[in-house]
Amino acid sequence: MLVSLVCILGLAAFPSLGDIGIVPIASAASGPSPKGKVHIKRNRSINFRNTSYHVMTDGGGYRWDVQYYGSVYRGTDYAYYGGAMYLQINGSNFQAQNYTGWTNKAGDEIELGPWNRNGLNIYRRIKVYKDQPMARWLEVFENPTSAPVTLQVAIYNSHSYGIKQTTYSSGSGSFGDKDFAFMVRNGRANSPPTLHVVTSKRAKLRPQVQIQSNQIYVRYNLTVPAKKTVIICHFESQNRSAEAHQKLMKKFPSYKLLKDLPGSVRAMIVNMRAGGGIGGVELNRSEAADSVLLKSGDPIFGSVKNAQFKINTLLGELDLPASRIIGMGGGSGQSVRFVLVDGQVVSGRLAGKTLQVDLDGGGLLNIPYDKIAQWSYRVTEAKSDEEKFGGPCVMLRTGDRLGFDPKALDMKLLTRHGLVKLDPAGLLELTMDNPGNAVHRAVFLNGSRLGGFLEPETLKLKLKLGKTVAVSRDLIAQLRFAEEEQPDATLSRVLLTNGDELFGSLTAGKFKLTTEYGQLDIEPSRVKSMNFRPENLGMTSVTMWKGSILKGRLGKSQLGFAISPQTELKIYAGQFVSIQCPLPLPPKAARVEIEKLIAQLGAESYEDRQAASKKLLGLGKSIVPMLQRNLSSSDPEVRQRIEDVIEQLGGSAVPTTPAIHHLRGGFGGGIQLNAAPQLLMRD
Repeated sequence: MLVSLVCILGLAAFPSLGDIGIVPIASAASGPSPKGKVHIKRNRSINFRNTSYHVMTDGGGYRWDVQYYGSVYRGTDYAYYGGAMYLQINGSNFQAQNYTGWTNKAGDEIELGPWNRNGLNIYRRIKVYKDQPMARWLEVFENPTSAPVTLQVAIYNSHSYGIKQTTYSSGSGSFGDKDFAFMVRNGRANSPPTLHVVTSKRAKLRPQVQIQSNQIYVRYNLTVPAKKTVIICHFESQNRSAEAHQKLMKKFPSYKLLKDLPGSVRAMIVNMRAGGGIGGVELNRSEAADSVLLKSGDPIFGSVKNAQFKINTLLGELDLPASRIIGMGGGSGQSVRFVLVDGQVVSGRLAGKTLQVDLDGGGLLNIPYDKIAQWSYRVTEAKSDEEKFGGPCVMLRTGDRLGFDPKALDMKLLTRHGLVKLDPAGLLELTMDNPGNAVHRAVFLNGSRLGGFLEPETLKLKLKLGKTVAVSRDLIAQLRFAEEEQPDATLSRVLLTNGDELFGSLTAGKFKLTTEYGQLDIEPSRVKSMNFRPENLGMTSVTMWKGSILKGRLGKSQLGFAISPQTELKIYAGQFVSIQCPLPLPPKAARVEIEKLIAQLGAESYEDRQAASKKLLGLGKSIVPMLQRNLSSSDPEVRQRIEDVIEQLGGSAVPTTPAIHHLRGGFGGGIQLNAAPQLLMRD
């Protein structure tokens, strides 16, 4: 059966959306901060000329003496003596404007700024929690200009007493790809150890962490897009119990600690996954009981007793069993969004009347749905509060997030280089950047980004819920195929004049280059880099692997470039900005050399094994992905040496695995489907 979601002219042309009470979701992207959202409401001014610092005390009784830099002066018993949490932009320290700041009404948060740097307005928000030993820093970067701005950002801590012990969240000996936090002890006997939470798994932006002597640097290379606001978030904790820090590093409750921020603000945080709850649906969940939040603002805790829920959706009427549901966010009337345990979000209008809630011995309540703002089951291992990738999914502008089978999808992208067939197995995501102008962008697993127009206008999707649907591309916000990119260090990098970035290899045969000293036939495998002059069509500077630099005009108007075996582009010379290969050797030679050295790691001679390790280190960090693929070697000596080399190169000893291109749990998932009387059905 094929359900037609007729939306060729966009959302306005889809009449049943209003009928079932679905409101299109807003874009997560944000411009310069909305008043009253990113900034705290001013209650009382702070004048740092009259006082050296503003003191707040957290729920554990620990002192946070904040200076006009937004830094901590000493903390409790010299935990931070020497200054901590300085914000440095390109080497310069943030300072409060006119030595002033302001507090919120509750007195648990202050804000400083703006500090103008590189065309940006920069603010610092510092919150000290009253219910636990914790403080939070939000670094707010507003870009009012029409161009992106890139900054070197550092959070700097200095201890008067040298750091004697550092413990990382992964248990490793240095901050790596699997770490999100670290704990330090300084040399003063009475000083409480401090916990530093600087990122989270799968964050958009991860820092580099450097700890030496008495100093800690957490560094970011941050780009703030034009007319946008982005935020960097850090948590700090002083606690005499190192065991308490260890417990937090096992499972840090970032969602709970950020719940006071609107979802639109959390979505701006780039160094932590902090926005929107699960699937963009905000649910205030409890670990102790199922929870209901009434529209009046009153909470109710107990046990939800409904066995299943009927909902009229774009797919027809669904019976959602309680076992598959995490919770429900309410809308206008009986319009709702259900969050399922596999991360799917289904929007529609409830067919039932009431939610049954047992007050755990206190009686049974029947609460009308139109009185409920949201409800959710308690947090358990089976119904976690962490958002996990549940397989390929489509995000609709109605707020729905639906799993689908990518193998059944046939699509193309009309680009400047012609019509390109897209292979779902090689894709990370497809985003509809600006549907009004029909600009779409494909992101490939290897990191390539290619803009164009998605074809056809209507996509047939075989959904995890058991239907095949025809969805207008105007209704789609994003198609997600895999959890994360899989970069390949052996691929050449191409930058194009329209901002596209491609990774792959030149596929052209020999091409002619006419120089001042004669005409040459250039073999692509001998080229390390090419830099172009778009204002002078065909002119390029070619750097060869042996070091020669040749300047001249290309004899071809187009060069072939393959993103993958299935996706090859013919790119006009005038569209290139540069072609760069990051390897110390030509790709083919690099593969051969690395494979040879990996085999040598298992040699009988200790000297040979040591020599191979040393040579691999000399090839640099770009070879880490190639080394990761050999971590499954059957030889334990080879595995250990590869791990050691990766660690010394600053990488993570986690094998690179193929992307997940199948659906977990198959189709159906215990959800029963009934025909929708409103929607057109056909064989």
